[in-house]
Amino acid sequence: MATAQSTFTGAGSRYGADNETVAKRDTAESIIKTVDDSTKSSTGISLFHILTFGSIGASIALYLAGRKQAGIFIGLWPPTFQALKAVVDKNAK
Repeated sequence: MATAQSTFTGAGSRYGADNETVAKRDTAESIIKTVDDSTKSSTGISLFHILTFGSIGASIALYLAGRKQAGIFIGLWPPTFQALKAVVDKNAK
């Protein structure tokens, strides 16, 4: 995986991902992909879909139970889970 590096002129500091950061990101993505594959093989459903539906259900339950702010907060999670799934699927190819 190529690293994106740029230098801020004048200050000499480097912005972007170094090799250690890229290796940690690759390791994290690999672990997430492994867990997703394991969940998919045992349940037939992606881990990210389970998390998405679970957070939607929890959001509705909290909202109806009168904990509206918590319900709204949890309701913001599903797009994040779907974005993570898209990243894992894209990098798996």
